[in-house]
Amino acid sequence: MIRITDMKGEHTDMTDTSSPSCIFGECEIMKISNQQYMAMVTNNNCMLAGILSESGCFLTSAIPISDDDIEWTIIGPNSTYIRNLIMRMRSEGYGVKTLSTSNMDLESVLTEKQENCLRIAYEKGYYDIPRSVTLEGLCKLTHCSKSTLSVLMRNAECKIITNYLSFNRNMIKEHKR
Repeated sequence: MIRITDMKGEHTDMTDTSSPSCIFGECEIMKISNQQYMAMVTNNNCMLAGILSESGCFLTSAIPISDDDIEWTIIGPNSTYIRNLIMRMRSEGYGVKTLSTSNMDLESVLTEKQENCLRIAYEKGYYDIPRSVTLEGLCKLTHCSKSTLSVLMRNAECKIITNYLSFNRNMIKEHKR
């Protein structure tokens, strides 16, 4: 599953076509908001992709570390799904090393409005030093009152900071083991 962001709204026709399919796999695209799409990509020729697909887990990022190592970020409904995926990968001969784990709940996910306001604030330079735009300037761009926008942004920032600190705390614990 891949998240696609279309900031300028240039690709509104992405979901108009039928799911492209061939012997190698298929791709299904769903619109989830004005600027966000989710694509489910299936690769029929990769055994590891098949194992992942059958696991009920999702690959959210894959970063090449070396020619032989790829660091994956995987989410699953619970730790049992992740553990079963890792055991299956190992049983098929794949070398797997767990770097860290953390629980994620729905309260840690930004709402569409929070994400949109933070993106506008970031793009307009609200987080630059010195700031390129004031909170009042952002209010005009987001069509929110100053108090509403302030609370919305602080709640979103709190979610991001909490996730970041929680993730790093788990990384430190895992590396100390």
